[in-house]
Amino acid sequence: MALIRDLYDLDALNRRALHARFASDGRTLDQYRRLVRTAVFPDPLSQRPVRLRDATATIRQYARATGDVAGTIDLMLQFVEAGTEQAADLGYGDDAYFTALEHKVNEIVRLLNEVPTSERRALTERIARLGAYEGAIGWGYGAFLADVAAKVAAREDRSSGRDLGEAVKATDEPGKTD
Repeated sequence: MALIRDLYDLDALNRRALHARFASDGRTLDQYRRLVRTAVFPDPLSQRPVRLRDATATIRQYARATGDVAGTIDLMLQFVEAGTEQAADLGYGDDAYFTALEHKVNEIVRLLNEVPTSERRALTERIARLGAYEGAIGWGYGAFLADVAAKVAAREDRSSGRDLGEAVKATDEPGKTD
């Protein structure tokens, strides 16, 4: 117990991880959401830099501390939503920025298989809302979001007994419309 207390007192990162691991509640996830959102889309007037690596580290810390897949996906969606809003609202982004966002979207889609159907519906609805940015963002990212949103929505409609990954493969194969 003394070691855990020492780790807790050492710094805020340890406190946050230990709290998430042993005393997690709804406020814990909200705190992580705020950290991710602030790192990805800081107040434009604050002159703080965008810190995608910090946001990714925060998500990874939460995942390791809690093992909560649905919460981890929620944080990844917060990352993508904040980045997408920033790109649409401020015209922010470059190839590396959009690649990082696409990578997170692909991780989300991959992890959706591990979430119970009851929790998955709310997550897929958030992905579907991202598809509405198709005309607002360039670099091919808007079209990417619309494509993923359509595939995830179609997959949810067909997911009666099929693995989500199988449904995505079916929509990716030419000539297959299921």
